[in-house]
Amino acid sequence: MFRIVALWCFILGSMAGLQPAKAQPAQTEVELSSAQQPEVEMADTLRQEGKIYVVVIVLLTVLTGLIIYLVVLDRKVSRLEKQMRD
Repeated sequence: MFRIVALWCFILGSMAGLQPAKAQPAQTEVELSSAQQPEVEMADTLRQEGKIYVVVIVLLTVLTGLIIYLVVLDRKVSRLEKQMRD
């Protein structure tokens, strides 16, 4: 079980360090006209309507369920291994 928790901590820690890739060199807002600014309509729409929080909650729920499933599965396997040794 400790290995699973350590693995999840490693994965989440490495994901926290990730930053989105920049496709274009950095420009100031003055240099960008309204026609040149990149638009991410889906993210903006989700943020404006407050649905981004629903997406985050669903993702956290799925990840929590996976962690709980792995912990229960690890306990069952450990119990079976102990029975095999005895």
